[in-house]
Amino acid sequence: MNRRRVAIVSGLTAVVLLGGAIGFITLSGTEESEISEPTTTTSTTTTTTAPLPEWPLTGLADAAASTSGDHPAIVVKMDNSQDARPQTGINQADIVYELLVEGITRFALVFHSNLVDPVGPVRSARSSDVDLVADLSKPLFAWSGGNAGVTAEIAAAARKGILIDSSHNIASGAYYRSNDRMAPHNLYLHLPQLLGMMAPSGQGAPSPIFTYLAKGAAFGGVPVPGMSIDFGGGTIIDYVWDPMTRGWNRFQIDGAHSRANSATVDEKGIQVAPANVVILFTEYGVSPADSRSPMALTVGSGAAVVLGDGKIVAGRWSRPTADGPAVLTDSLGAPINLVRGRTWVELPRPDSPVFPIDQIGADALLALRK
Repeated sequence: MNRRRVAIVSGLTAVVLLGGAIGFITLSGTEESEISEPTTTTSTTTTTTAPLPEWPLTGLADAAASTSGDHPAIVVKMDNSQDARPQTGINQADIVYELLVEGITRFALVFHSNLVDPVGPVRSARSSDVDLVADLSKPLFAWSGGNAGVTAEIAAAARKGILIDSSHNIASGAYYRSNDRMAPHNLYLHLPQLLGMMAPSGQGAPSPIFTYLAKGAAFGGVPVPGMSIDFGGGTIIDYVWDPMTRGWNRFQIDGAHSRANSATVDEKGIQVAPANVVILFTEYGVSPADSRSPMALTVGSGAAVVLGDGKIVAGRWSRPTADGPAVLTDSLGAPINLVRGRTWVELPRPDSPVFPIDQIGADALLALRK
């Protein structure tokens, strides 16, 4: 597969090498409105329709968002090991974070607009998770397992009001074991039941994490057929733009999934294809709870690459404090607004190989889509 490299200039900005040209990719988009002036002979009456409310974590307009969405988000730690795929509910999460653990990646799925039932397999928490979810307005945090140090970190975060500890030990009635897989890859969760058990009375919806394009505005940047992210340890993630579904088809190569069988699908065989992919190049430290476990440092800043509507924008992310989301800006310092819809957020190390995929390579992957 032919790929051209995305070069990341540490501490400065992200520079994308595409089509032989070096340059900054910026986001632009405008929304125009027409105003009609009344004449001296015609009286015009204008009826204004109130805009529909929007789901805060996708930006999608929906009349039900202000009613059925009046509850906290639920973050579910989900396994991404070879024995965990295909996962259940992975296509219904508003936001999915993918970050390094011990030699593989693991997901943190954020559910709010769709409380699909069930989801899983549910796995253990990590030290990375406290800061990762701190900008989600005190979410229910669903997980199972973990050493004493991580368990203490989650308990401390709950006492500080950062999250609501909704682990298997605390809310066991909302969890169950499936008979079709071996433990520990067989623990599943009923989201509606967990919400009923653990959501505090009166706690409303989470605040938005991203900003979205205005109605009629276009996602700027340079067209790109796809992107490849090498997390190391034999795990390679590819995203390819699919004009038919208007999403980024996800593929994953690992020890159990060759290129021919790399399409990331849910338990129904439907391929993961989010509207946006946000790549935040993230430093990793060492977990204070386990010296073998990498800890994503999601408070700080770094280079960013954003994929939307078949295009790529390079810029920066900045998150000064854990209680606020990362702000995405392009090379000119303007906000990068996302396409409305689901978003996958990738957190590779700053030195991780990240390459554009050319059209020939993208077509070969699209032939493998599900």
